[in-house]
Amino acid sequence: MKEDQQKNIEETIDGLCENLVWTWAYYRALFALHEVAKFSQKLLDPYPQFISCLYHGLFDALFLKLYHFLDKSKGASGIPNLFKLLRRYCPDDSDLLRQVRLDEKRLSQEVNIEKVSKWRNEVVAHLTTSHRESEFFRDHRLHLSELHDLIACLEGTVESYSQRLLQRSNDTRGPSESVAREVTALMKAQ
Repeated sequence: MKEDQQKNIEETIDGLCENLVWTWAYYRALFALHEVAKFSQKLLDPYPQFISCLYHGLFDALFLKLYHFLDKSKGASGIPNLFKLLRRYCPDDSDLLRQVRLDEKRLSQEVNIEKVSKWRNEVVAHLTTSHRESEFFRDHRLHLSELHDLIACLEGTVESYSQRLLQRSNDTRGPSESVAREVTALMKAQ
Protein backbone atom coordinates (compact mmCIF):
# COMPACT_ATOMS: atom_id res chain seq x y z
CA MET A 1 0.00 0.00 0.00
CA LYS A 2 1.32 3.44 -0.89
CA GLU A 3 1.97 6.08 1.75
CA ASP A 4 -0.95 8.30 0.69
CA GLN A 5 -3.27 5.29 0.67
CA GLN A 6 -2.13 4.33 4.15
CA LYS A 7 -2.78 7.92 5.24
CA ASN A 8 -6.31 7.85 3.78
CA ILE A 9 -7.10 4.62 5.60
CA GLU A 10 -5.68 5.99 8.85
CA GLU A 11 -7.71 9.19 8.53
CA THR A 12 -10.86 7.18 7.84
CA ILE A 13 -10.29 4.92 10.85
CA ASP A 14 -9.44 7.96 13.01
CA GLY A 15 -12.73 9.58 11.98
CA LEU A 16 -14.66 6.42 12.78
CA CYS A 17 -12.93 6.19 16.18
CA GLU A 18 -13.75 9.81 17.00
CA ASN A 19 -17.36 9.12 16.03
CA LEU A 20 -17.34 6.05 18.29
CA VAL A 21 -16.17 8.12 21.25
CA TRP A 22 -19.11 10.50 20.81
CA THR A 23 -21.54 7.69 20.05
CA TRP A 24 -20.61 5.94 23.29
CA ALA A 25 -20.86 9.24 25.19
CA TYR A 26 -24.36 10.00 23.87
CA TYR A 27 -25.48 6.43 24.50
CA ARG A 28 -24.13 6.40 28.06
CA ALA A 29 -25.67 9.77 28.88
CA LEU A 30 -29.03 8.61 27.50
CA PHE A 31 -28.74 5.34 29.41
CA ALA A 32 -27.89 7.14 32.66
CA LEU A 33 -30.83 9.52 32.20
CA HIS A 34 -33.06 6.49 31.62
CA GLU A 35 -31.77 4.82 34.79
CA VAL A 36 -32.31 7.96 36.87
CA ALA A 37 -35.83 8.22 35.46
CA LYS A 38 -36.57 4.59 36.35
CA PHE A 39 -35.20 4.57 39.87
CA SER A 40 -35.21 8.20 41.03
CA GLN A 41 -38.08 9.87 39.23
CA LYS A 42 -38.44 12.45 42.02
CA LEU A 43 -35.01 13.82 41.06
CA LEU A 44 -36.28 14.63 37.56
CA ASP A 45 -39.81 15.81 38.36
CA PRO A 46 -38.82 19.42 39.14
CA TYR A 47 -37.20 19.83 35.67
CA PRO A 48 -39.59 18.42 33.03
CA GLN A 49 -38.63 20.81 30.21
CA PHE A 50 -34.89 20.47 30.80
CA ILE A 51 -35.07 16.67 30.98
CA SER A 52 -37.20 16.53 27.82
CA CYS A 53 -34.74 18.80 25.99
CA LEU A 54 -31.78 16.77 27.21
CA TYR A 55 -33.38 13.44 26.32
CA HIS A 56 -34.41 14.51 22.81
CA GLY A 57 -31.05 16.14 22.12
CA LEU A 58 -29.14 13.03 23.17
CA PHE A 59 -31.50 10.80 21.19
CA ASP A 60 -31.11 12.89 18.03
CA ALA A 61 -27.32 13.12 18.38
CA LEU A 62 -27.05 9.37 18.95
CA PHE A 63 -29.00 8.49 15.81
CA LEU A 64 -27.05 10.97 13.71
CA LYS A 65 -23.81 9.40 14.93
CA LEU A 66 -25.06 5.85 14.40
CA TYR A 67 -26.17 6.59 10.87
CA HIS A 68 -22.74 8.01 10.07
CA PHE A 69 -21.27 4.50 10.37
CA LEU A 70 -23.78 3.03 7.91
CA ASP A 71 -24.07 5.88 5.41
CA LYS A 72 -23.32 4.72 1.87
CA SER A 73 -23.84 8.07 0.17
CA LYS A 74 -21.08 9.66 -1.87
CA GLY A 75 -18.62 11.57 0.25
CA ALA A 76 -19.64 9.86 3.50
CA SER A 77 -16.76 8.46 5.54
CA GLY A 78 -18.46 5.61 7.36
CA ILE A 79 -17.70 1.91 7.34
CA PRO A 80 -18.90 1.43 3.72
CA ASN A 81 -16.31 4.01 2.66
CA LEU A 82 -13.59 2.16 4.58
CA PHE A 83 -14.54 -1.04 2.74
CA LYS A 84 -14.47 0.81 -0.58
CA LEU A 85 -10.98 2.15 0.15
CA LEU A 86 -9.75 -1.31 1.10
CA ARG A 87 -11.08 -2.79 -2.13
CA ARG A 88 -9.39 -0.05 -4.13
CA TYR A 89 -6.08 -0.04 -2.29
CA CYS A 90 -5.65 -3.74 -1.57
CA PRO A 91 -7.10 -5.61 -4.57
CA ASP A 92 -4.50 -8.40 -4.25
CA ASP A 93 -4.99 -9.09 -0.53
CA SER A 94 -7.51 -11.91 -0.76
CA ASP A 95 -7.58 -12.44 3.04
CA LEU A 96 -8.42 -8.79 3.66
CA LEU A 97 -11.09 -8.71 0.94
CA ARG A 98 -12.62 -11.91 2.27
CA GLN A 99 -12.81 -10.26 5.70
CA VAL A 100 -14.45 -7.18 4.17
CA ARG A 101 -17.12 -9.37 2.54
CA LEU A 102 -17.70 -11.25 5.80
CA ASP A 103 -17.99 -7.99 7.75
CA GLU A 104 -20.39 -6.50 5.21
CA LYS A 105 -22.57 -9.57 5.51
CA ARG A 106 -22.34 -9.63 9.32
CA LEU A 107 -23.17 -5.93 9.60
CA SER A 108 -26.16 -6.31 7.29
CA GLN A 109 -27.44 -9.21 9.40
CA GLU A 110 -26.57 -8.03 12.90
CA VAL A 111 -27.15 -4.34 12.54
CA ASN A 112 -30.74 -3.34 11.93
CA ILE A 113 -29.78 -0.80 9.30
CA GLU A 114 -33.39 -0.25 8.29
CA LYS A 115 -34.47 0.79 11.79
CA VAL A 116 -31.48 3.08 12.32
CA SER A 117 -32.03 4.63 8.88
CA LYS A 118 -35.74 5.11 9.50
CA TRP A 119 -35.16 6.83 12.85
CA ARG A 120 -32.42 9.03 11.45
CA ASN A 121 -34.21 9.91 8.21
CA GLU A 122 -37.83 10.17 9.32
CA VAL A 123 -37.59 11.50 12.85
CA VAL A 124 -34.17 13.04 13.48
CA ALA A 125 -32.91 14.52 10.20
CA HIS A 126 -36.25 15.11 8.48
CA LEU A 127 -39.35 15.55 10.57
CA THR A 128 -41.74 13.51 8.47
CA THR A 129 -45.33 12.65 9.29
CA SER A 130 -44.05 9.31 10.64
CA HIS A 131 -43.32 10.91 13.98
CA ARG A 132 -47.08 11.24 14.53
CA GLU A 133 -47.95 7.65 13.62
CA SER A 134 -48.02 5.07 16.41
CA GLU A 135 -47.27 2.33 13.86
CA PHE A 136 -43.86 3.86 13.18
CA PHE A 137 -42.84 3.58 16.83
CA ARG A 138 -44.20 0.04 17.12
CA ASP A 139 -42.58 -1.18 13.90
CA HIS A 140 -39.21 0.50 14.50
CA ARG A 141 -38.81 0.03 18.25
CA LEU A 142 -35.21 -0.10 19.41
CA HIS A 143 -34.28 -0.80 23.01
CA LEU A 144 -31.23 0.66 24.71
CA SER A 145 -29.73 -2.83 24.89
CA GLU A 146 -30.04 -3.14 21.10
CA LEU A 147 -28.34 0.21 20.65
CA HIS A 148 -25.54 -0.91 22.97
CA ASP A 149 -25.06 -4.11 20.95
CA LEU A 150 -25.09 -2.13 17.71
CA ILE A 151 -22.42 0.28 18.93
CA ALA A 152 -20.30 -2.62 20.22
CA CYS A 153 -20.60 -4.35 16.83
CA LEU A 154 -19.54 -1.19 14.98
CA GLU A 155 -16.70 -0.69 17.45
CA GLY A 156 -15.47 -4.25 16.95
CA THR A 157 -15.48 -3.83 13.20
CA VAL A 158 -13.50 -0.59 13.27
CA GLU A 159 -11.10 -1.94 15.87
CA SER A 160 -10.33 -5.09 13.88
CA TYR A 161 -9.27 -3.03 10.83
CA SER A 162 -7.31 -0.62 12.99
CA GLN A 163 -5.35 -3.46 14.53
CA ARG A 164 -4.85 -5.22 11.21
CA LEU A 165 -3.93 -2.21 9.09
CA LEU A 166 -2.48 0.29 11.54
CA GLN A 167 -1.20 -2.11 14.22
CA ARG A 168 -2.91 -0.11 16.94
CA SER A 169 -5.75 -0.39 19.40
CA ASN A 170 -8.07 2.51 20.11
CA ASP A 171 -9.79 3.51 23.32
CA THR A 172 -13.22 4.54 22.12
CA ARG A 173 -15.11 3.61 25.30
CA GLY A 174 -12.80 4.98 27.97
CA PRO A 175 -13.43 8.68 27.37
CA SER A 176 -17.17 8.23 27.99
CA GLU A 177 -17.10 5.85 30.95
CA SER A 178 -17.59 8.68 33.41
CA VAL A 179 -20.59 10.14 31.57
CA ALA A 180 -23.16 7.89 33.27
CA ARG A 181 -21.67 8.60 36.69
CA GLU A 182 -21.66 12.34 35.99
CA VAL A 183 -25.30 12.38 34.88
CA THR A 184 -26.34 10.46 37.99
CA ALA A 185 -24.25 12.73 40.23
CA LEU A 186 -25.72 15.83 38.59
CA MET A 187 -29.25 14.62 39.18
CA LYS A 188 -28.51 13.71 42.78
CA ALA A 189 -26.77 17.03 43.47
CA GLN A 190 -30.01 18.92 43.83
